[in-house]
Amino acid sequence: MDRQTPLLVALGMLIAASLVVSVSGWVLFARDRALHRAAVHSTAGDADVHHEAAEEE
Repeated sequence: MDRQTPLLVALGMLIAASLVVSVSGWVLFARDRALHRAAVHSTAGDADVHHEAAEEE
């Protein structure tokens, strides 16, 4: 095994790990957006609900 092989293996593993983290981040982002949209649509009939405004007590 020459000197370049461990470097290339480590670089390949780093690229693979970054791809896994990137894909899982996009999956979580898309799932969160879908859940948020479903929650907004399910409460769209409530006229007095304002999701942007903070509740005052």
